Amino acid sequence: MSKLTILITRPEPENALSCAHANAHGFNAVPLPMLEITPINEASKVAAIRSQIFNIDEYQYVIFVSKNAARAAAEWLDECWPMLPANTHWIGIGKGTTDTLIAENIPAIANPGHTTEALLDWLKPVKMRNMKVLIVRGEGGRPELAEQLEKRGAQVRYLSLYERRKPIYHAQTFTLLPDIDLIWTTSGENLINLNSYIEQFKPSLKSRLLLTPSERVNTLAINMGWRNAICANGADDASLIAATEFHTGQQNDRD
Repeated sequence: MSKLTILITRPEPENALSCAHANAHGFNAVPLPMLEITPINEASKVAAIRSQIFNIDEYQYVIFVSKNAARAAAEWLDECWPMLPANTHWIGIGKGTTDTLIAENIPAIANPGHTTEALLDWLKPVKMRNMKVLIVRGEGGRPELAEQLEKRGAQVRYLSLYERRKPIYHAQTFTLLPDIDLIWTTSGENLINLNSYIEQFKPSLKSRLLLTPSERVNTLAINMGWRNAICANGADDASLIAATEFHTGQQNDRD
């Protein structure tokens, strides 16, 4: 049986790790990041970040939206807080983000949610009125989490630690791609950038199986014309690999 070729579109450094995991499961991974993560370097913004980090003990809940947010925050916390505040609840959206926080010695609370919507559902029993919540993310992220928490009476602020940019590709990049059997996309913004390039340079790929991380992103893909979009119920590698095996019928032996 020939190996499935999977186009993996995460931002780096996660893309390289996902490709390694896919290859270890017997697939042929092709990296093509659809987001670039860059640190914030503007002096005034860096000063504002430092001020927020020094005051992080004012918040009862600190929520990290991604592994990139967790790693960037960990560097700041190491610099500003030799001992973390004792009365703060640290929460990551998704198992990968939670595991990253724990690996950085931030005592994140385990939760079953892979998405913003799942996290909000998990937090339903929690009294949020007058609670101070800090959402750690990149600039310009989705507003839904803050909006829903504010509806429940929480006082929400953002801590933006990085920028997300659309990478620059040209037609040759897509001309030189091998035959692709399946595509992994891991966020709405990732999908929007992917769709833009595919429609411009290789529309035939829109007929391929596309695995998405959530029902929200899957609906977005279907509305964009991806005929074979399927929700993997998670953006982590384990969920995407399991969905790949299930929907293709290929459970490859690991090397």
